[in-house]
Amino acid sequence: MRAMVLNRIAPLEENPNPLTLVERDVPRPGPGEVLIRILACGVCHTELDEIEGRTPPKLPIILGHEVVGRVEERGVGADRHQVGARVGVAWIYSSCGRCRYCQMGLENLCFEFKETGRDHDGGYAECMVVPHVSAYPNPPCSSALDA
Repeated sequence: MRAMVLNRIAPLEENPNPLTLVERDVPRPGPGEVLIRILACGVCHTELDEIEGRTPPKLPIILGHEVVGRVEERGVGADRHQVGARVGVAWIYSSCGRCRYCQMGLENLCFEFKETGRDHDGGYAECMVVPHVSAYPNPPCSSALDA
């Protein structure tokens, strides 16, 4: 699959083309994960913060956390979405689901919080893998490219 990868952190003035187009193997979903064929991925200011190091990602990384796509494959136990379902993936890649923050709906404060496109590969690619609980039904009544 094709993907845009960030390999180093630097101010845009020093590195005006920070992403590199690469070929990678299509990732395989593990237990509790789904493989998503990406239809669209938004561009957010957060990616600039990652590129310039204000919220440093692990490197190399595929950025992007505003994703719409279709479930292409399910790992064992990933039963929340059917193959072919249109889903969205947002900022929260994963959290523990057990701590007081998660129980209060404040997963972004979880000590095990992982961000899509910063801690795990995101949507600037043709496919991505996410926990099935981090993919949300996306209504078919609008285009993946609607603003």
